[in-house]
Amino acid sequence: MVPGRRGGRPTVKGTRVAVDDILEALASGWSPEEVAENYRIPIEAVREALRYALETLKKVEIIAAETAS
Repeated sequence: MVPGRRGGRPTVKGTRVAVDDILEALASGWSPEEVAENYRIPIEAVREALRYALETLKKVEIIAAETAS
C-alpha cells in the first residue's frame, strides 16, 4: 500500500487502486477473484488490502465524551 497517491489514500503498490475501492467492491458482492480481475491486480493485493483494513481498525480507539444536556 502506498500512502501519498490518490489524495493520501492507501493504494496497491504500483497502481492507482485504493484500498477503499477494493473494500467497496467486496462489500458490493464482488468475489476477491472478480476484484483482482476487474482492477487488474494480483489476488494477493486483494488479501493485503483486507489485512491493511483490519490492522487499521485494530488501531482505532474510541473515546467517549460526555455532552452537556
